[in-house]
Amino acid sequence: MNRNLFFLIAGLSLTAISCDKDFKDPEGDEMARFNAWIQVHNIPADAKKPSGLYFVSQNEGNGLSPEIGDWVLYSYTEKTLDGLVWLSDNSDIVKLYDRFDINYHYTPVFAKYEKAPIQITGFSRTMLKGVFEGLGYLKESGKATLYIPYHLGYGTTSASNGLGYQSLIYELELLKVIKDPRAYEKSLIDNYIAQNYPGLQPINDSIYYIQLSPPTVDTVTLAKDSIAYVYYKGMFLDGFVFDSNIDSVAQRLGRKFSSTDSLKVTVGGKEVIKGFSQALINMKKGEWGRAIIPSFCGYDSIGNSNIPPFTPLVFDIYFSSKGKASTKPK
Repeated sequence: MNRNLFFLIAGLSLTAISCDKDFKDPEGDEMARFNAWIQVHNIPADAKKPSGLYFVSQNEGNGLSPEIGDWVLYSYTEKTLDGLVWLSDNSDIVKLYDRFDINYHYTPVFAKYEKAPIQITGFSRTMLKGVFEGLGYLKESGKATLYIPYHLGYGTTSASNGLGYQSLIYELELLKVIKDPRAYEKSLIDNYIAQNYPGLQPINDSIYYIQLSPPTVDTVTLAKDSIAYVYYKGMFLDGFVFDSNIDSVAQRLGRKFSSTDSLKVTVGGKEVIKGFSQALINMKKGEWGRAIIPSFCGYDSIGNSNIPPFTPLVFDIYFSSKGKASTKPK
């Protein structure tokens, strides 16, 4: 082969390889976009924090600011720089942007204030670095707008939420700082009882029980280790239904739950939370009852994917039958 021709072919090959390489800089591009947006919208330079977060106070607030280890209750709306609302605790707002999820409990976030980013138990949400920092600048009842660069938001992750490499706007309000979540939960239960069942006393200093309708037959109550078949509706104190196996409830709400079959429960067993079993011990066949259950008889300080820690629960329970197949409630 002609030597000059060889070098020409080799040079063209290297050029082709170089052209195939991706020289995109998504981090740099997003920061350039963010900085330009800040400038165009006249966000004051003194709002910028050392981390790169822009914090613009709307209301200074009063009372406590959170410290690591506290619990916080806060309200928020998360938007992209183009103004699209992505998440919020306000159902009316997300409906306007066609982001409403009928199965999600739209309520202010209750979470432990600890180093972010962290998954917030019970809310299917993340506390972002920028939100964590912003909460630290607020006092109770304080409001602020946060302009969060991507690295203090969802970062570079091409997450399923589609917000990787995106800067964000947060409307944030710190509602309450909670030093003792157990005492705070008790105040919620006390207020609920005072408003709905004045004078009602707990059973064995734990759950509250209200008979909604009497039993169909006068049978002995269940004992520990008895088998019971039950239907139930599980709710938060504000009435939001997080679970039910009653198909009429699901149909009325326009939702689907995991089962419409009766639940087989061994009283005192592990199929249900402790407070549920405590309620059953006081019931008879055909009886409807309502149990108000503090978290220490429920999911306690742990919570689960749908239920935050230190959250009281309300269960409407229908005791269908004992030790055999059950009849659905009408």
